[in-house]
Amino acid sequence: MEIQCINEKYMSNNDVAVRFNKVSFEYGHDKPILNEVSFSLRCGSKMTLMGQNGAGKSTILNLITGALKPDDGTIYVDSGLKIAYAKQVIPREFMLLTVREFFAKYFTGKDYEINRKIDEALEIVNLKAPHNKIIKTFSGGQQARLLLASAIIQDPDLLILDEPTNNLDKAGIEHLTQFLINCGKTCIVISHDADFLNMFTDGVIYLDIFNHKIQQYVGDYYVVVAEIADQIEKEKRKNAQYEKEIIANKEKANFFANKGGGMRLVAKKMREKAAEMEAAKVDVRREDKAIRSFEIPVQKELSGEIINISSLTVMKDHEATDKKVRVSLKKNQHLFL
Repeated sequence: MEIQCINEKYMSNNDVAVRFNKVSFEYGHDKPILNEVSFSLRCGSKMTLMGQNGAGKSTILNLITGALKPDDGTIYVDSGLKIAYAKQVIPREFMLLTVREFFAKYFTGKDYEINRKIDEALEIVNLKAPHNKIIKTFSGGQQARLLLASAIIQDPDLLILDEPTNNLDKAGIEHLTQFLINCGKTCIVISHDADFLNMFTDGVIYLDIFNHKIQQYVGDYYVVVAEIADQIEKEKRKNAQYEKEIIANKEKANFFANKGGGMRLVAKKMREKAAEMEAAKVDVRREDKAIRSFEIPVQKELSGEIINISSLTVMKDHEATDKKVRVSLKKNQHLFL
């Protein structure tokens, strides 16, 4: 399938569910997230929101829903657009509700339809749940499914899903995939499940953590990802060529500067040329990696417990939170992380 970058200026608002026009946003002066970002989301399209961890994917979703306001630029959201955002955590104040009471917070249809609609939404996420069961008695994975179903039951025009497959088994993923293929809704999905994304998405909205810009691609998910990787390699090769020429120009500039007289003007021009090439170097995008590369040194004489982790820090809503854990690894044991 052919891949193309979308030029949103040729799209009328009649075709567009959401449009960002030169939108900028930052958390304080030292943490820019978006820098004059522009993209459009067509009605009925299903797009993956992609970018490095911490790039600002959730920020974009909160700007779309209106939970956040841009510092600059404009955001167009169709006035008749009904939005449902399936986040990853059920609000604490909903924990003591029954399943029926919980879904009643989101359901806007006729009261006599709610029981049937609850069962239909739960079927999509492959979860059986008595309507009188209390929310807090469900496991964390089951609660994530309930939250996903609570977005589906709203019958939205725009469905926003944040890592929807994290707590779904194979059957649950298959149910959700078929729903997304057949539903005809506009969708934005954040997910690291490539096979899941490749089944239904029309393309990628790529957010770069380094230059805070967005590039939008249309096409098969795997092909788009390959196109992005190829573009990164081209940028790296281009930078390498610039670097080679910069070094050569600086060396020549130093040589001519030492000659004195009119050669100093030649040296000045060469330094200016080197500076121009330095400025032209591309901010290379990097692939999304949840875990940075690391090495564990080999110590052959170790025995007993090798690793013991009692606490760690996780990021939640851009804030660091300490979490107690119990992780132990002894010699010859294997740990799946």
